[in-house]
Amino acid sequence: MKNVLTQKLKTLPAPMAGFISQAGDLADEMGLRAYLVGGFVRDLLLGSGHFDIDLVVEGDGIRFAQECGRRLSLKVVAHGHFGTATLHGLEGFKADIASARKEIYEKPAALPCVSKGGIKDDLFRRDFTINAMAIGINRHCYGEIFDFYGGRRDLESKTIRAMHPLSFIDDPTRILRAVRFEKRFSFRLESRTLLWIRQALARRMLFCVQKHRLRDELILIFKERRPVPVLKRLWGLCGYSFISPGLVYREGWNAAHTRMQKAACWFAAHAAHKRSLDTYVMLMCLFFEGLALRRLKETMLAFAFRKGESRRVLSYRKDAAVLERRLAKQDLRPSEAYRLLEPLAYEVVVLVYALSAKKRVKDRIRDYLVVHHGTRLHVRGEDLAFLGFRPGPHFKKILMAILYAKVDGKLEGKNEELALAKKMMVRLSRCAPVCR
Repeated sequence: MKNVLTQKLKTLPAPMAGFISQAGDLADEMGLRAYLVGGFVRDLLLGSGHFDIDLVVEGDGIRFAQECGRRLSLKVVAHGHFGTATLHGLEGFKADIASARKEIYEKPAALPCVSKGGIKDDLFRRDFTINAMAIGINRHCYGEIFDFYGGRRDLESKTIRAMHPLSFIDDPTRILRAVRFEKRFSFRLESRTLLWIRQALARRMLFCVQKHRLRDELILIFKERRPVPVLKRLWGLCGYSFISPGLVYREGWNAAHTRMQKAACWFAAHAAHKRSLDTYVMLMCLFFEGLALRRLKETMLAFAFRKGESRRVLSYRKDAAVLERRLAKQDLRPSEAYRLLEPLAYEVVVLVYALSAKKRVKDRIRDYLVVHHGTRLHVRGEDLAFLGFRPGPHFKKILMAILYAKVDGKLEGKNEELALAKKMMVRLSRCAPVCR
């Protein structure tokens, strides 16, 4: 197995393989033992994608990270309480470095008390056996796997197994993680692990967790490549009342998510120059859609979702139905569609596009995103001032009128824009002085 893993490490992207080798050399130089751990090891064994690196050192992880950052000219962000640090500035990935530690939970669902430990202690504190393996990177053990708890066996048998009976009492968020991994990898929950989950649910442990920790796990579910099976499994296990009363699983989510992904691909192909979509927020919009607006606001606040996430979820809840109804009107001008759509986030607009069954609605959103949104005027405020008019709030009103006329196809070129500006200036001057 050592030779196999050594070869696997060599097949990593060159910047990543190089960093691991340099980190191992530095550990030798500093007299420390260093290991790759956690999800990185799991995914390396599965042959799936690699994103970020988790390293554990037996000793002072922060000092090791700082020396690593100094030698490689990387930014180091340290978290002294937990003995961890993150290296930023690596090519295509980041690296988290931690001191090997023990954890003791003094009461259920609380954050653990941390003390120094060895690699075996550090692996035991993890959630599941498949995440409780390490690979040595020192010269004498480079590529050697440390598997004290049967993680390789469970990977081969496609099993999610918790480390001990109190795992979900100590940290109930592991329930959400267990379901997420089960569906991501098409594994199965081991029978005793499922029993321990049910025992924790019977004690309503998910209601005891700080809501921001649940929020972080929910976001990870929404970001999964196939999130709907995770949500369905979670619904079957415990429902969603620990999030908010009134939330229910909807059978239409799977089809909606497929349409959402297709619409997101279309957006990436035709409008990616605007900005990339946060597709997980679009799924959040679907997930929370069934809540009454007041309850939704309370839930967003209680879980402390980020302001941008909450704003878009609330916008979809308030605006989607009204937006579709107005866009479906037969005699709606392009500028009227523009005014409806322009204040909304792309995630809200694209989700309405994805889920609408009305061709007229889809066509108008498509025209807005591809043709009209981003329309630029030749005329600017300084042009209006040059005509002899005093700058003020009326400038914005005039420029918006020119923009809407241009969206409606009524203007071409700067001369026509200036002509409309002059007409509007004359009209406004009858109501209030706008000249110098």
